Amino acid sequence: MERISSVKVIVKDIRLKKPFRTALREEKAAENAFIIIESSSGARGFGEAAPLTEVTGENLAGCLGFLNSLKDDLIGAEIPRDLNKLLRKIHRFRGFPAGRAAVETALLDLYAKIAGLSFADLLGGRVKESLETDYTISLQPVKDVVDEALELVDKGFRILKVKLGDDPRRDLERVKALRDSLGYDIRMRVDANQGWNPKQAIWISKRLEKLEIELIEQPVPYWCVDELRMLRESIEIPIAADESAKDLRDVLRLVKIGAVDVVNIKLMKCGGPLTALRISDLCEEAGVKCMIGCGLETRISITAAANIAYIRDNIAFIDLDSPLFIDKEPTIGGAVYRNDGKIELPHENGLGVKLADY
Repeated sequence: MERISSVKVIVKDIRLKKPFRTALREEKAAENAFIIIESSSGARGFGEAAPLTEVTGENLAGCLGFLNSLKDDLIGAEIPRDLNKLLRKIHRFRGFPAGRAAVETALLDLYAKIAGLSFADLLGGRVKESLETDYTISLQPVKDVVDEALELVDKGFRILKVKLGDDPRRDLERVKALRDSLGYDIRMRVDANQGWNPKQAIWISKRLEKLEIELIEQPVPYWCVDELRMLRESIEIPIAADESAKDLRDVLRLVKIGAVDVVNIKLMKCGGPLTALRISDLCEEAGVKCMIGCGLETRISITAAANIAYIRDNIAFIDLDSPLFIDKEPTIGGAVYRNDGKIELPHENGLGVKLADY
């Protein structure tokens, strides 16, 4: 049995190749927190926190304070004997979901390495042969959207997620232009990031029905859960919740009232891989599909999320493309992207990814 001998918390600048815009914000860069938990044998577990301030209210300063506050609890703990006790401490309150996700991921990564197992095998084993992510197109003028989409399709991507939400008429123009340029062989999802009010959502959703859209993500503000349900009952396109589905409690409410067809699981919202699995299982029991998504995250968090997707059939939609936007990742190893959007996992114990300077 091994003891945790050290815990490091550091911050890395994550810069994008170009600005990424949604109805909520424009991103050019981010500062993410990373935790490295080392055992007495020298094994290291890695975790990442990318706080989603606009969604969960968690900022980097609070996340760092939370992670550093755990050091005394972590150092000296035995793995695996004390793992459940540590996880209960981490999740004893609802706040700091990105911080909780980081330390839980690092503990599971460490445990998998000590046990000589891959991350997926530690959590039950793969049930899928492959994953195929979409590629997200930023909110931008119609011509730029079409040009980027044509370039992506030429590279081999077959699933596109298009950011909308600044104006319903312009949004409709974007999607029509994409279908005119790409035809209907490309799978297409749209995400309004809360950008429409309920009346606008009905107006555009009815018109999108003719354009073979795979799903509409978060069409209305997060608090409009009854409106989500009414929209779902009014149109044929599946409705997905993102900002309305921050954690397990939110998902319970959405499922109970029949508000959505799809729930977007993000480790940074829900608090880590284990809660992500609970959400997927809950949704499966209720006949609701899941998407697994991300914020501006490196391969550490993305590899953890990809493992979760590989071990649950109910996670039917994959939106794990953020490493493709990052200018220079601070990581080595992890999830491998093919030009056709397929994601492959490394053949190593644990996550198979680490910070480049650790």
